[in-house]
Amino acid sequence: MNLRPKLLLAFILLIVVPVASSGVVSFLYYEHLLEKKYNEQTEMTMHAVGSNIRNFFDEMNRLTDASLTSSVVQETLKLNADPNGGASSLIAKGQAEKEMGELLFQNPAMSYIILYANNGALFRSTRNDPTTFKPVTYERLKFHPSYAKAERLNAKPLWIGPYEQEELTGKEYSLFTQMRVVKDRDSLDNLGIMVTQFKSSGVDDILTNFRGSLSDGSRYYIVNQRGLVLLDSETKLAGQVLDGKSYLPSSADQPYASERAKFQGVDSLTSSYWLGINDWMLVSAKPWNSLMSENVNFVKWISLITGLCLLSAILFNVFFVNRVAKSIIRVVRKMRLVEQGLLDIRVPVQGKDETVLLGSSFNSMTERLGGLLTEVREEQVRKQRAEMMLMQAQIKPHFLFNTLESINALAAQNEGAKIMLMVHRLSRLLRTSMHHKEEITVQEELEHVRSYLEIQKYRFEDLFHYELDVDEEALEYRILKLTLQPLVENSIQHGFDGLEHAGMIRVSVSVVSGSIVLEVADNGIGMDGEAMSRIAEGRKEEKWSPMEDGERGGLGLRNVADRLRIHYGPGYGMMICSSPGQGTTIRCTIPRNRGEQA
Repeated sequence: MNLRPKLLLAFILLIVVPVASSGVVSFLYYEHLLEKKYNEQTEMTMHAVGSNIRNFFDEMNRLTDASLTSSVVQETLKLNADPNGGASSLIAKGQAEKEMGELLFQNPAMSYIILYANNGALFRSTRNDPTTFKPVTYERLKFHPSYAKAERLNAKPLWIGPYEQEELTGKEYSLFTQMRVVKDRDSLDNLGIMVTQFKSSGVDDILTNFRGSLSDGSRYYIVNQRGLVLLDSETKLAGQVLDGKSYLPSSADQPYASERAKFQGVDSLTSSYWLGINDWMLVSAKPWNSLMSENVNFVKWISLITGLCLLSAILFNVFFVNRVAKSIIRVVRKMRLVEQGLLDIRVPVQGKDETVLLGSSFNSMTERLGGLLTEVREEQVRKQRAEMMLMQAQIKPHFLFNTLESINALAAQNEGAKIMLMVHRLSRLLRTSMHHKEEITVQEELEHVRSYLEIQKYRFEDLFHYELDVDEEALEYRILKLTLQPLVENSIQHGFDGLEHAGMIRVSVSVVSGSIVLEVADNGIGMDGEAMSRIAEGRKEEKWSPMEDGERGGLGLRNVADRLRIHYGPGYGMMICSSPGQGTTIRCTIPRNRGEQA
């Protein structure tokens, strides 16, 4: 992975993620504290609301307690049970209904009071308003499950909430119904049953007052264990059954429960409180958004601080880290160019920090490296020139002496024409060898080789033949002087040694794509792997000396290869293909754009 992706990944993992995580964790922790705080507050509120609701029902219980033990009610039920009551029972009935009417008048929450005697007689006092539900007959009441339940409570009140038993309480208005068995004060026998209905306005007032005092969007419900809404502070859900997932049911063992849940499809904080009346619960629901809106400033501050931290980190990354990374990447890119041999590359520097020092050091290094490389190249060229001059000095006397001896022999035989031709060839050969120019044309190099081959043919008759195959397009291109002669000399001196038949040397020059290809091939004895390794490594025979074998002290194959490589660069040079008994082919390749035409 490159430096820039690494820095970006480190920036994200070490700065962005921790800062963002801190903001998120702070927000979630604050949410948790807020929920906990509101739960505690809600628990106290619901305890107060529940206490008021219980007080309301306790007050209603006390009112009916007084009616149950009233002498008028007791006497009325007893006389009504006596078949011989006659007029007395009628008088008692009137007195009882009068007393119940006074009780109804004194307590606006009451809707009606009905006394059912055991023989089915009915005594009642009702309000003349639409909320009053028509009482059921004694026969219907007696066989209702609530009647038996009231008898089992033994004069304790049985409360029936709105919509729980609609056949007894109706369904158009929210009415709480109380059923109580009337006991004889003396014998504790059942004298009848009293049914009292109360308007829900008293409980509504309690819920509305608390909801209005909080002004936080809370809603209160009275719900039974089945989820039936008996009373709604906004009257929207009254008579409906809530989803069991909307709230946590409470019980006598766990009177208060609270959780964050979906209430009627809205994310809310719901709480439930056990009222201790039947299986009724007080449920409150507050939308979470309204809860958070009360602390929106804190959330804004958290978001602002987190955003500023992230912005600062991003600016730091853009203006500092990114700048350092760019400087390093710029130097790395320049280094790759230097690896390709472009030593004139420089890094622009400005500023006063360490990145400037890095760029300056790189520039100094490349400048020094370029200077050293130039010095080495110049030294190598001087060395090659010195070696070539030395070897030329070695070859000239021996080759010249041998050639002059050959001319002398021809003179003794009166071969004037041959002498003239050999002297001409020798003069051309010496002129090219002594010329101080480093490069000559291909045509001049071929003339030099032809002169050398002709002289050697005079000296070694029937040793070899030769042929030249030259692409005319290549004649005017320039190449290094004395490139072909050492290759031809190698074939004559080493390739035909011990050969039973006449040798053949073929010299070819061609233009291939962007290169000039010079090739010398012979059909001599070839070379084994060890000989080729010596040439590749630049080693000579251990016992060789110029004094012992003068003409073999000429320019070697390795010297030609080094000259080509140094002069033309990597990718160009000399290649040798040979095997024992199969001859040798030496190919030199130089760039055409370097070997420009004369």
